[in-house]
Amino acid sequence: MERILDLKIALWAVILMAVLGIIAVVAFGAAVLDGERGTKRFGAVAEAAVAVAEIPDTVKRMLGPDERLTIYKSERYDDKPTGWTLPAGKPWGLSGYILMSRYDGTRQHHVVELLSLEDWEVAYRWLPDGGELLHDAARTSAFADYGNWNSQYFRAIHPVLEPNGDLIVKDHFSPLVRVDACGRRVWINDSQMFHHSTEVDADGNLWLPSLAEPHTIRRVRDDFFEDKVTEVSPDGTVLFEKSVAQMLLDSGRDWMIFTNGEYRYDPMHLNDVEPALEDGPYWKKGDVFLSLRNISTIVQYRPSTDEVIWTKSGPWMAQHDVDILDDHRIAIYDNNAQMRGTGTFVEDSSEIMVYDFSTGQVASPLRNAMRENGIKTLFAGLFSALPGGFSLIEDVTEARFLLLSPDGKVAADFVNRAEDGRIYHLGWSRFVDKAFGDNVLTQIKKVNCNE
Repeated sequence: MERILDLKIALWAVILMAVLGIIAVVAFGAAVLDGERGTKRFGAVAEAAVAVAEIPDTVKRMLGPDERLTIYKSERYDDKPTGWTLPAGKPWGLSGYILMSRYDGTRQHHVVELLSLEDWEVAYRWLPDGGELLHDAARTSAFADYGNWNSQYFRAIHPVLEPNGDLIVKDHFSPLVRVDACGRRVWINDSQMFHHSTEVDADGNLWLPSLAEPHTIRRVRDDFFEDKVTEVSPDGTVLFEKSVAQMLLDSGRDWMIFTNGEYRYDPMHLNDVEPALEDGPYWKKGDVFLSLRNISTIVQYRPSTDEVIWTKSGPWMAQHDVDILDDHRIAIYDNNAQMRGTGTFVEDSSEIMVYDFSTGQVASPLRNAMRENGIKTLFAGLFSALPGGFSLIEDVTEARFLLLSPDGKVAADFVNRAEDGRIYHLGWSRFVDKAFGDNVLTQIKKVNCNE
Protein backbone atom coordinates (compact mmCIF):
# COMPACT_ATOMS: atom_id res chain seq x y z
CA MET A 1 0.00 0.00 0.00
CA GLU A 2 2.84 2.41 0.89
CA ARG A 3 4.44 1.75 -2.49
CA ILE A 4 1.21 2.65 -4.21
CA LEU A 5 0.90 5.86 -2.22
CA ASP A 6 4.51 6.78 -3.00
CA LEU A 7 3.98 6.39 -6.74
CA LYS A 8 4.32 9.62 -8.69
CA ILE A 9 1.88 10.11 -11.53
CA ALA A 10 3.09 12.13 -14.46
CA LEU A 11 1.20 15.35 -15.19
CA TRP A 12 0.45 14.18 -18.72
CA ALA A 13 -1.27 11.08 -17.35
CA VAL A 14 -3.47 13.18 -15.06
CA ILE A 15 -4.43 15.45 -17.95
CA LEU A 16 -5.13 12.42 -20.17
CA MET A 17 -7.39 10.85 -17.54
CA ALA A 18 -9.23 14.14 -17.08
CA VAL A 19 -9.78 14.51 -20.81
CA LEU A 20 -10.95 10.90 -21.11
CA GLY A 21 -13.28 11.47 -18.15
CA ILE A 22 -14.80 14.54 -19.80
CA ILE A 23 -15.23 12.63 -23.07
CA ALA A 24 -16.90 9.77 -21.19
CA VAL A 25 -19.30 12.14 -19.41
CA VAL A 26 -20.20 13.87 -22.68
CA ALA A 27 -20.68 10.53 -24.45
CA PHE A 28 -22.85 9.22 -21.61
CA GLY A 29 -24.96 12.38 -21.68
CA ALA A 30 -25.36 12.10 -25.46
CA ALA A 31 -26.42 8.46 -25.13
CA VAL A 32 -29.00 9.33 -22.44
CA LEU A 33 -30.36 12.16 -24.59
CA ASP A 34 -30.53 9.83 -27.59
CA GLY A 35 -32.40 7.24 -25.56
CA GLU A 36 -34.88 9.79 -24.21
CA ARG A 37 -35.54 11.27 -27.65
CA GLY A 38 -35.72 7.90 -29.38
CA THR A 39 -33.41 9.04 -32.17
CA LYS A 40 -31.75 5.57 -32.23
CA ARG A 41 -28.23 6.71 -33.12
CA PHE A 42 -26.67 4.76 -30.23
CA GLY A 43 -28.90 1.68 -30.35
CA ALA A 44 -28.75 -0.56 -27.27
CA VAL A 45 -26.09 1.67 -25.70
CA ALA A 46 -28.66 4.46 -25.39
CA GLU A 47 -31.14 2.17 -23.62
CA ALA A 48 -28.43 1.07 -21.19
CA ALA A 49 -27.39 4.68 -20.53
CA VAL A 50 -30.99 5.67 -19.75
CA ALA A 51 -31.31 2.71 -17.39
CA VAL A 52 -28.15 3.80 -15.53
CA ALA A 53 -29.34 7.42 -15.36
CA GLU A 54 -32.65 6.26 -13.92
CA ILE A 55 -31.06 4.26 -11.08
CA PRO A 56 -31.82 6.93 -8.41
CA ASP A 57 -35.48 7.06 -9.49
CA THR A 58 -35.65 3.28 -9.65
CA VAL A 59 -34.26 2.95 -6.12
CA LYS A 60 -36.70 5.61 -4.90
CA ARG A 61 -39.63 3.73 -6.42
CA MET A 62 -38.45 0.44 -4.92
CA LEU A 63 -38.09 1.88 -1.43
CA GLY A 64 -41.21 4.05 -1.43
CA PRO A 65 -44.88 3.57 -2.32
CA ASP A 66 -45.75 3.13 -5.99
CA GLU A 67 -47.16 6.52 -7.02
CA ARG A 68 -46.97 6.01 -10.76
CA LEU A 69 -50.74 6.20 -11.24
CA THR A 70 -51.68 8.46 -8.35
CA ILE A 71 -52.68 12.06 -8.93
CA TYR A 72 -51.06 15.13 -7.43
CA LYS A 73 -51.78 15.50 -3.74
CA SER A 74 -55.08 17.31 -3.28
CA GLU A 75 -55.92 18.23 0.32
CA ARG A 76 -59.24 19.64 -0.91
CA TYR A 77 -60.60 16.11 -1.14
CA ASP A 78 -59.42 14.79 2.22
CA ASP A 79 -62.92 15.16 3.67
CA LYS A 80 -64.75 13.76 0.64
CA PRO A 81 -65.99 10.16 0.68
CA THR A 82 -64.55 7.57 -1.66
CA GLY A 83 -66.59 6.80 -4.75
CA TRP A 84 -69.95 8.36 -5.62
CA THR A 85 -71.93 10.68 -3.36
CA LEU A 86 -75.38 12.08 -4.18
CA PRO A 87 -75.83 15.35 -2.27
CA ALA A 88 -79.54 15.66 -3.06
CA GLY A 89 -80.40 12.01 -3.56
CA LYS A 90 -80.68 10.22 -6.89
CA PRO A 91 -81.01 12.75 -9.73
CA TRP A 92 -84.66 12.74 -10.81
CA GLY A 93 -85.38 11.95 -14.45
CA LEU A 94 -81.85 10.87 -15.37
CA SER A 95 -81.39 7.46 -16.99
CA GLY A 96 -78.70 5.65 -18.92
CA TYR A 97 -75.19 4.60 -18.01
CA ILE A 98 -71.68 5.93 -17.59
CA LEU A 99 -68.95 3.77 -19.08
CA MET A 100 -66.40 4.58 -16.38
CA SER A 101 -62.71 4.03 -17.07
CA ARG A 102 -60.45 4.35 -14.04
CA TYR A 103 -57.44 2.92 -12.30
CA ASP A 104 -58.52 0.88 -9.28
CA GLY A 105 -55.75 1.47 -6.75
CA THR A 106 -57.07 -1.26 -4.47
CA ARG A 107 -56.92 -3.87 -7.22
CA GLN A 108 -53.76 -2.30 -8.68
CA HIS A 109 -55.43 -2.77 -12.04
CA HIS A 110 -57.35 -0.61 -14.51
CA VAL A 111 -61.08 -1.28 -14.65
CA VAL A 112 -63.92 -0.32 -17.00
CA GLU A 113 -67.34 -0.25 -15.37
CA LEU A 114 -70.85 0.22 -16.73
CA LEU A 115 -72.53 2.31 -14.04
CA SER A 116 -76.32 2.53 -14.04
CA LEU A 117 -77.64 6.05 -13.46
CA GLU A 118 -80.90 4.66 -12.13
CA ASP A 119 -79.61 2.71 -9.13
CA TRP A 120 -75.97 3.94 -9.13
CA GLU A 121 -74.69 0.38 -9.11
CA VAL A 122 -72.03 -1.12 -11.37
CA ALA A 123 -73.93 -3.33 -13.83
CA TYR A 124 -70.81 -4.89 -15.35
CA ARG A 125 -67.04 -4.66 -14.99
CA TRP A 126 -64.24 -5.40 -17.46
CA LEU A 127 -60.64 -5.98 -16.36
CA PRO A 128 -58.45 -5.60 -19.46
CA ASP A 129 -55.00 -7.10 -18.87
CA GLY A 130 -52.37 -5.18 -20.85
CA GLY A 131 -49.80 -7.94 -20.38
CA GLU A 132 -52.03 -10.51 -22.07
CA LEU A 133 -53.46 -8.16 -24.68
CA LEU A 134 -50.09 -6.78 -25.86
CA HIS A 135 -47.73 -9.69 -25.21
CA ASP A 136 -46.99 -10.21 -28.91
CA ALA A 137 -47.53 -6.63 -30.13
CA ALA A 138 -44.86 -4.95 -32.25
CA ARG A 139 -42.39 -2.94 -30.19
CA THR A 140 -40.89 -0.70 -32.83
CA SER A 141 -42.21 2.71 -31.82
CA ALA A 142 -39.86 5.39 -30.52
CA PHE A 143 -42.71 7.00 -28.56
CA ALA A 144 -44.42 4.12 -26.73
CA ASP A 145 -43.68 3.41 -23.07
CA TYR A 146 -43.41 -0.37 -23.05
CA GLY A 147 -43.18 -0.30 -19.27
CA ASN A 148 -46.96 0.26 -19.28
CA TRP A 149 -47.73 -2.84 -21.33
CA ASN A 150 -48.52 -5.09 -18.40
CA SER A 151 -51.43 -5.92 -16.10
CA GLN A 152 -50.47 -3.36 -13.45
CA TYR A 153 -49.87 -0.21 -15.50
CA PHE A 154 -51.92 -0.60 -18.68
CA ARG A 155 -54.78 1.91 -18.81
CA ALA A 156 -57.85 1.56 -21.01
CA ILE A 157 -58.07 5.15 -22.22
CA HIS A 158 -61.49 6.27 -23.52
CA PRO A 159 -62.90 2.78 -24.21
CA VAL A 160 -65.68 2.24 -26.73
CA LEU A 161 -68.52 -0.16 -25.93
CA GLU A 162 -69.71 -2.31 -28.82
CA PRO A 163 -73.31 -3.65 -29.08
CA ASN A 164 -72.29 -7.22 -28.15
CA GLY A 165 -70.44 -6.18 -24.98
CA ASP A 166 -66.96 -6.03 -26.48
CA LEU A 167 -64.71 -3.09 -25.66
CA ILE A 168 -62.23 -1.35 -27.94
CA VAL A 169 -59.35 -0.10 -25.82
CA LYS A 170 -55.88 1.37 -25.96
CA ASP A 171 -53.44 3.12 -23.67
CA HIS A 172 -51.70 6.36 -24.57
CA PHE A 173 -49.31 5.42 -27.40
CA SER A 174 -50.24 1.77 -27.69
CA PRO A 175 -51.89 -0.56 -30.22
CA LEU A 176 -55.66 -0.60 -30.53
CA VAL A 177 -57.30 -3.76 -29.15
CA ARG A 178 -60.80 -5.22 -29.15
CA VAL A 179 -61.64 -7.43 -26.17
CA ASP A 180 -64.76 -9.43 -25.43
CA ALA A 181 -66.85 -9.27 -22.25
CA CYS A 182 -64.42 -11.68 -20.60
CA GLY A 183 -61.39 -9.55 -21.40
CA ARG A 184 -60.13 -11.90 -24.14
CA ARG A 185 -58.54 -10.34 -27.19
CA VAL A 186 -60.64 -10.39 -30.36
CA TRP A 187 -58.18 -8.49 -32.56
CA ILE A 188 -55.23 -6.13 -32.30
CA ASN A 189 -54.03 -3.35 -34.62
CA ASP A 190 -50.38 -2.59 -33.87
CA SER A 191 -49.63 -0.93 -37.21
CA GLN A 192 -49.21 2.36 -35.36
CA MET A 193 -49.42 3.86 -31.90
CA PHE A 194 -52.86 5.25 -31.04
CA HIS A 195 -53.41 7.83 -28.31
CA HIS A 196 -55.92 10.10 -26.55
CA SER A 197 -59.60 9.97 -27.55
CA THR A 198 -61.64 7.36 -29.41
CA GLU A 199 -64.88 8.55 -31.03
CA VAL A 200 -67.51 6.71 -33.07
CA ASP A 201 -69.02 8.03 -36.31
CA ALA A 202 -72.48 7.47 -37.82
CA ASP A 203 -71.34 4.22 -39.47
CA GLY A 204 -69.86 2.73 -36.31
CA ASN A 205 -66.27 3.37 -37.35
CA LEU A 206 -63.71 4.77 -34.91
CA TRP A 207 -61.78 8.04 -35.21
CA LEU A 208 -58.58 8.38 -33.22
CA PRO A 209 -55.31 10.28 -33.01
CA SER A 210 -52.26 8.20 -33.89
CA LEU A 211 -48.62 8.79 -34.79
CA ALA A 212 -46.87 8.73 -38.15
CA GLU A 213 -43.82 6.48 -37.88
CA PRO A 214 -41.81 7.00 -40.00
CA HIS A 215 -42.57 10.66 -40.62
CA THR A 216 -44.42 11.65 -43.77
CA ILE A 217 -43.25 15.28 -43.81
CA ARG A 218 -39.72 16.44 -44.61
CA ARG A 219 -36.99 17.96 -42.49
CA VAL A 220 -38.20 17.14 -38.99
CA ARG A 221 -36.20 15.51 -36.21
CA ASP A 222 -36.75 11.96 -35.11
CA ASP A 223 -38.41 13.14 -31.90
CA PHE A 224 -41.11 15.14 -33.73
CA PHE A 225 -44.66 14.12 -32.81
CA GLU A 226 -46.40 13.87 -36.19
CA ASP A 227 -50.02 13.30 -35.22
CA LYS A 228 -52.40 11.58 -37.62
CA VAL A 229 -56.18 11.48 -37.88
CA THR A 230 -57.06 7.81 -38.29
CA GLU A 231 -60.32 5.99 -39.04
CA VAL A 232 -60.57 2.33 -38.01
CA SER A 233 -63.42 -0.10 -38.64
CA PRO A 234 -64.95 -2.19 -35.82
CA ASP A 235 -62.93 -5.17 -37.12
CA GLY A 236 -59.64 -3.26 -36.75
CA THR A 237 -59.02 -2.27 -40.37
CA VAL A 238 -57.53 1.17 -41.03
CA LEU A 239 -59.88 2.95 -43.45
CA PHE A 240 -58.36 6.43 -43.56
CA GLU A 241 -55.35 8.31 -42.20
CA LYS A 242 -54.00 11.80 -42.65
CA SER A 243 -51.03 13.58 -41.09
CA VAL A 244 -52.24 16.68 -39.24
CA ALA A 245 -48.98 18.46 -40.01
CA GLN A 246 -49.42 17.70 -43.70
CA MET A 247 -53.05 18.78 -43.48
CA LEU A 248 -51.98 22.20 -42.19
CA LEU A 249 -49.14 22.45 -44.69
CA ASP A 250 -51.49 21.64 -47.58
CA SER A 251 -53.90 24.37 -46.46
CA GLY A 252 -51.19 27.02 -46.14
CA ARG A 253 -51.27 26.96 -42.33
CA ASP A 254 -47.68 25.88 -41.74
CA TRP A 255 -47.28 29.06 -39.66
CA MET A 256 -49.40 27.39 -36.99
CA ILE A 257 -46.84 24.71 -36.20
CA PHE A 258 -43.46 25.78 -37.62
CA THR A 259 -41.84 29.06 -36.68
CA ASN A 260 -38.39 30.53 -37.10
CA GLY A 261 -37.89 30.58 -33.34
CA GLU A 262 -37.48 27.74 -30.88
CA TYR A 263 -38.00 24.17 -32.15
CA ARG A 264 -41.04 22.38 -30.71
CA TYR A 265 -41.12 18.61 -30.89
CA ASP A 266 -44.87 18.47 -30.10
CA PRO A 267 -46.33 21.63 -31.65
CA MET A 268 -49.87 20.32 -32.25
CA HIS A 269 -50.75 17.69 -29.62
CA LEU A 270 -53.90 16.27 -31.18
CA ASN A 271 -56.11 15.08 -28.31
CA ASP A 272 -59.58 14.64 -29.81
CA VAL A 273 -61.18 13.77 -33.17
CA GLU A 274 -64.93 14.40 -33.13
CA PRO A 275 -66.91 13.19 -36.21
CA ALA A 276 -70.09 14.90 -37.42
CA LEU A 277 -72.90 12.34 -37.42
CA GLU A 278 -75.20 14.20 -39.82
CA ASP A 279 -75.31 17.19 -42.14
CA GLY A 280 -75.83 20.65 -40.74
CA PRO A 281 -75.67 24.20 -42.04
CA TYR A 282 -72.00 24.52 -41.06
CA TRP A 283 -70.65 21.02 -41.61
CA LYS A 284 -71.31 17.80 -43.47
CA LYS A 285 -71.73 14.28 -42.20
CA GLY A 286 -68.23 12.79 -42.00
CA ASP A 287 -66.45 16.04 -41.18
CA VAL A 288 -64.23 15.81 -38.11
CA PHE A 289 -63.39 18.46 -35.53
CA LEU A 290 -59.84 18.28 -34.22
CA SER A 291 -58.57 19.65 -30.92
CA LEU A 292 -54.92 20.77 -31.16
CA ARG A 293 -54.01 21.57 -27.58
CA ASN A 294 -50.56 23.11 -27.94
CA ILE A 295 -51.77 25.83 -30.30
CA SER A 296 -55.18 26.23 -28.58
CA THR A 297 -56.90 25.57 -31.92
CA ILE A 298 -59.98 23.72 -33.16
CA VAL A 299 -59.85 22.54 -36.80
CA GLN A 300 -62.79 21.41 -38.94
CA TYR A 301 -61.48 18.93 -41.52
CA ARG A 302 -63.35 17.21 -44.36
CA PRO A 303 -61.77 13.79 -45.14
CA SER A 304 -63.95 13.25 -48.22
CA THR A 305 -62.27 16.16 -50.03
CA ASP A 306 -59.08 16.45 -47.94
CA GLU A 307 -59.88 20.06 -46.99
CA VAL A 308 -59.50 22.19 -43.90
CA ILE A 309 -62.88 23.94 -43.75
CA TRP A 310 -62.49 26.12 -40.67
CA THR A 311 -60.11 26.86 -37.80
CA LYS A 312 -60.35 28.92 -34.65
CA SER A 313 -57.58 29.62 -32.14
CA GLY A 314 -58.84 30.67 -28.68
CA PRO A 315 -60.29 32.08 -26.58
CA TRP A 316 -59.83 28.60 -25.07
CA MET A 317 -56.32 27.71 -23.90
CA ALA A 318 -54.73 24.25 -23.97
CA GLN A 319 -58.22 22.85 -24.58
CA HIS A 320 -59.35 19.25 -24.64
CA ASP A 321 -62.42 17.44 -25.94
CA VAL A 322 -64.54 19.09 -28.63
CA ASP A 323 -68.17 17.94 -28.88
CA ILE A 324 -70.96 18.70 -31.37
CA LEU A 325 -74.01 19.86 -29.41
CA ASP A 326 -76.55 20.47 -32.20
CA ASP A 327 -76.57 21.65 -35.83
CA HIS A 328 -74.78 24.95 -35.11
CA ARG A 329 -72.88 24.68 -31.80
CA ILE A 330 -69.81 22.90 -30.51
CA ALA A 331 -68.57 22.62 -26.92
CA ILE A 332 -64.91 22.75 -25.92
CA TYR A 333 -63.38 21.74 -22.59
CA ASP A 334 -61.27 24.85 -21.99
CA ASN A 335 -58.53 23.79 -19.60
CA ASN A 336 -57.50 27.44 -19.39
CA ALA A 337 -54.00 26.15 -18.63
CA GLN A 338 -50.98 28.34 -19.16
CA MET A 339 -47.20 27.96 -19.10
CA ARG A 340 -45.12 31.07 -18.41
CA GLY A 341 -41.84 29.34 -17.60
CA THR A 342 -42.65 28.59 -13.96
CA GLY A 343 -44.85 25.52 -14.37
CA THR A 344 -48.30 24.92 -15.81
CA PHE A 345 -51.14 26.62 -13.94
CA VAL A 346 -54.81 27.58 -14.24
CA GLU A 347 -55.37 31.22 -13.33
CA ASP A 348 -59.06 31.08 -12.45
CA SER A 349 -60.78 27.82 -13.36
CA SER A 350 -61.28 25.54 -16.30
CA GLU A 351 -64.62 25.92 -18.06
CA ILE A 352 -66.83 24.66 -20.85
CA MET A 353 -66.95 27.03 -23.81
CA VAL A 354 -69.70 26.81 -26.42
CA TYR A 355 -69.03 28.25 -29.88
CA ASP A 356 -72.06 29.19 -31.98
CA PHE A 357 -71.39 29.06 -35.72
CA SER A 358 -74.56 31.03 -36.45
CA THR A 359 -73.42 34.07 -34.47
CA GLY A 360 -69.67 33.60 -34.08
CA GLN A 361 -70.12 34.08 -30.32
CA VAL A 362 -68.60 32.10 -27.45
CA ALA A 363 -70.57 31.37 -24.27
CA SER A 364 -69.52 29.81 -20.94
CA PRO A 365 -72.74 28.33 -19.51
CA LEU A 366 -71.03 26.39 -16.68
CA ARG A 367 -68.51 29.02 -15.63
CA ASN A 368 -69.97 29.58 -12.16
CA ALA A 369 -70.33 25.86 -11.49
CA MET A 370 -66.73 25.18 -12.53
CA ARG A 371 -65.46 28.03 -10.34
CA GLU A 372 -67.54 27.09 -7.31
CA ASN A 373 -66.26 23.51 -7.47
CA GLY A 374 -62.64 24.49 -8.02
CA ILE A 375 -62.20 22.70 -11.34
CA LYS A 376 -58.65 23.43 -12.49
CA THR A 377 -57.83 20.76 -15.04
CA LEU A 378 -54.18 21.14 -16.06
CA PHE A 379 -54.42 18.49 -18.77
CA ALA A 380 -57.06 16.28 -20.44
CA GLY A 381 -60.62 16.70 -19.13
CA LEU A 382 -63.93 15.70 -20.70
CA PHE A 383 -67.43 17.17 -20.93
CA SER A 384 -70.61 15.29 -21.84
CA ALA A 385 -74.04 16.82 -22.33
CA LEU A 386 -76.53 14.33 -20.87
CA PRO A 387 -80.29 14.05 -21.39
CA GLY A 388 -82.47 16.42 -19.41
CA GLY A 389 -79.91 19.21 -19.31
CA PHE A 390 -77.45 17.39 -17.03
CA SER A 391 -73.69 17.74 -17.60
CA LEU A 392 -70.90 15.30 -16.79
CA ILE A 393 -67.46 16.77 -16.06
CA GLU A 394 -64.41 14.53 -15.83
CA ASP A 395 -61.65 16.44 -14.05
CA VAL A 396 -58.74 14.20 -14.97
CA THR A 397 -56.13 16.21 -13.07
CA GLU A 398 -57.73 15.41 -9.71
CA ALA A 399 -59.48 12.14 -10.64
CA ARG A 400 -62.96 13.49 -10.00
CA PHE A 401 -66.37 13.32 -11.70
CA LEU A 402 -69.00 16.00 -11.31
CA LEU A 403 -72.56 15.43 -12.47
CA LEU A 404 -74.21 18.84 -12.69
CA SER A 405 -77.97 19.35 -12.74
CA PRO A 406 -79.54 21.75 -15.27
CA ASP A 407 -79.24 24.60 -12.75
CA GLY A 408 -75.49 23.99 -12.32
CA LYS A 409 -75.75 22.36 -8.89
CA VAL A 410 -73.81 19.21 -8.02
CA ALA A 411 -76.12 16.22 -8.40
CA ALA A 412 -73.37 13.61 -7.99
CA ASP A 413 -69.69 13.66 -7.09
CA PHE A 414 -67.03 10.96 -7.47
CA VAL A 415 -63.51 10.71 -6.08
CA ASN A 416 -61.35 7.79 -7.27
CA ARG A 417 -59.77 6.99 -3.91
CA ALA A 418 -58.49 3.50 -3.08
CA GLU A 419 -58.30 1.67 0.26
CA ASP A 420 -54.77 3.02 0.77
CA GLY A 421 -56.22 6.53 0.93
CA ARG A 422 -54.55 7.75 -2.26
CA ILE A 423 -56.40 9.02 -5.32
CA TYR A 424 -55.71 7.33 -8.64
CA HIS A 425 -56.04 8.41 -12.27
CA LEU A 426 -59.21 8.24 -14.31
CA GLY A 427 -59.15 6.87 -17.85
CA TRP A 428 -61.69 9.01 -19.78
CA SER A 429 -65.29 7.93 -19.68
CA ARG A 430 -68.46 8.44 -21.72
CA PHE A 431 -72.24 8.46 -21.44
CA VAL A 432 -74.13 5.43 -22.77
CA ASP A 433 -77.77 5.68 -23.81
CA LYS A 434 -80.15 3.54 -21.71
CA ALA A 435 -81.52 1.48 -24.60
CA PHE A 436 -78.02 0.74 -25.89
CA GLY A 437 -76.72 -0.12 -22.42
CA ASP A 438 -79.70 -2.38 -21.65
CA ASN A 439 -79.14 -4.28 -24.89
CA VAL A 440 -75.42 -4.68 -24.15
CA LEU A 441 -76.16 -6.19 -20.75
CA THR A 442 -78.59 -8.63 -22.40
CA GLN A 443 -75.90 -9.71 -24.85
CA ILE A 444 -73.26 -10.07 -22.12
CA LYS A 445 -75.49 -12.56 -20.29
CA LYS A 446 -75.12 -14.88 -23.29
CA VAL A 447 -71.31 -14.93 -23.04
CA ASN A 448 -69.61 -17.89 -21.38
CA CYS A 449 -66.28 -16.79 -19.96
CA ASN A 450 -65.32 -20.37 -19.10
CA GLU A 451 -65.11 -21.48 -22.72
